[in-house]
Amino acid sequence: MCVNRIALKWILIIPFLISLSAYGQNSSPSKQLADSAGNSFVLKVFLDCSYCDMDYLRTELTYIDYVRDRMEAQVDIVVSSLQTGSRGTEYTFVFKGQKEFKGENDTLRYDVTSFATDDLTRQGIVQTVKLGLISYIAKTSYACKINISYQADTSKLSQPLQVKDKWRGWVYTCGAFGNFNGQQLTGTTNINGVLQATKVTADWKVSLGVNIGYNYGYYIISPDSTIKSVSRSSGITGLYVKSIDDHFSWGINVNVNNSTFNNINLQERIEPGVEYSIFPYSQATHKLLRLLYYLYVENSQYEDTTIYGKVHTLYLGEELLASINYKEPWGSLFMSLDGSNYFYDFSKNNLTFSTGFSLNLFEGFTLAVGGYASLVNNEIFLPAAGATEAEILLSTKALPTPYQYYVFAGIKYSFGSIYNNIVNPRFSPNGYNLNFSF
Repeated sequence: MCVNRIALKWILIIPFLISLSAYGQNSSPSKQLADSAGNSFVLKVFLDCSYCDMDYLRTELTYIDYVRDRMEAQVDIVVSSLQTGSRGTEYTFVFKGQKEFKGENDTLRYDVTSFATDDLTRQGIVQTVKLGLISYIAKTSYACKINISYQADTSKLSQPLQVKDKWRGWVYTCGAFGNFNGQQLTGTTNINGVLQATKVTADWKVSLGVNIGYNYGYYIISPDSTIKSVSRSSGITGLYVKSIDDHFSWGINVNVNNSTFNNINLQERIEPGVEYSIFPYSQATHKLLRLLYYLYVENSQYEDTTIYGKVHTLYLGEELLASINYKEPWGSLFMSLDGSNYFYDFSKNNLTFSTGFSLNLFEGFTLAVGGYASLVNNEIFLPAAGATEAEILLSTKALPTPYQYYVFAGIKYSFGSIYNNIVNPRFSPNGYNLNFSF
C-alpha cells in the first residue's frame, strides 16, 4: 500500500528526469570511426572480469566499444585468476572471436607478484587486453589508425567512442536477492528487490530506481516462548547530474522512502547540490579530491510518535562532503568527512569520518587500515516507546546512540622467490577463483 502511494505521488519525477536526459542527448553528438565508404564501425568487446577497474579500462582503452551483452560482441574476453607458487596471481585472458571473427581464439596470461600494487596490476591488465585485441583490430579496415605505442590525447577529456544504439545509452537493471539462514531454534530471512534505469554520458548522468526490502527473524526461547520480529523498507530514488566544466558539476537528488527500522512511514527528500573537484574529472581513475555541498528539504511522517512528540516534521538542512581517492604505485587511499545538520536546530547534526588505505611500505610488506567513526546527534526519528526486546535482539529497530564506529586493520608480508609462476590447483578448496556478486 505504502509503495503504491509513493509511486503514485512521485510518478511525475520520472518523466521530468527523462525529459532532461532527452535534452542532453540531443545536445551531445556521437563520435564514430568510419571507413573509406563512410560506414561507421567500432570493434565490439564484452569483458567478463570481476577483477578489473572498468572506469580505468574505459579511460585507457578508448578505441573499442564496450557492450553489455556478450552475444552482441565481436570479441568475448573472459578473465580468471589462480594463485601462483610465490603467492602472486596468474590472470588468464581467453579471447573468443564471434560473428566475423568466429573461430579466431587466443589465450594470454599475465603474472603478478605478491608485491604488486593495485595500480601496477590494473596497468598490466589494460596492457594485456590491448595486446590480445591487436590480432582482431589488424583484420579490420581501421587497423591503420592503430599504433602499438598508442598515446592518448591529454589535451582534452578522453571519451569512449559512441555508436548507434536502439537503447540510446540507457541501461536497465531488475533483480531480486534473498538469503535464508536457520537452525532448530533460530532463523532469519532477508529479501531485497531492485529496479533501476541509468544513463551516463560525459556531460550528464541520470539514475532512477525502486527498491524493496523485507527482513524476518525469530528466536525460540522455550516451547511456549518465541521472539519474532519483522522490518520492511521501500523507496524510489532519482538523480540527475550535469557537468559544468572539468572541475564543477551540479545535480539534484530525490528520495522517497519508508522504513520500519527508522520509524519512517513516508519520507520525501529533495537535495539540490553542487560539486567541485580539485583535480580534473579526467584524472578520477587515478586521483580524486572533491567537495560536495547539498541543501535539502525533508518531509517526514512517522509510524509512531517520536521522542520529541512528533508524528510529522518538515525541515530544511544542509550537508557537506569532502573526500579524497588515490590509487598509486605506493598503494591506495580513501578518506572522507561528511557533516550534516538541520537549520531549525544546529545541535541536530551528524559528523562521519571514513577512511581506508593500503600502503606498500617496502617490498612484500603491506599495511591495510580502514573504518569509520560517527558522532550522532540527529536521530529525530526514534520512537518514544523505544524498541522491544525482540527488536533489539534481531536488530530490526534503530537504537539511540551518541556515536558509531567500525575499524579494521591488517598487515601482510611476503618474501622469497618471485619466479615461481607455476599453477597447481591440486587439493585447492575451489581450484579456480569464482566470484559471485549481486
